[in-house]
Amino acid sequence: MDTILSLMKLMRAARTLTGASQDELAQEAGVSRQIIVRIEAADETVTVDAVEKVRAALERKAVIFIPSTAERGPGVALSK
Repeated sequence: MDTILSLMKLMRAARTLTGASQDELAQEAGVSRQIIVRIEAADETVTVDAVEKVRAALERKAVIFIPSTAERGPGVALSK
């Protein structure tokens, strides 16, 4: 992934793809719902550890984080 900030900006889309609520994702990731809210708002004061916990939880739900290329920006998708 390009940067932690660009990853944070994709987290809401990733959560929406899974159909999980903020509360469900927080429980799965082992963080508070407020951390999810702050990540989805791209709050730069959230710790890298918290962002990584949420990313891991989303990846367990089959989310794939797609890095940017010269032709397009980063994105998210669900694996089959």
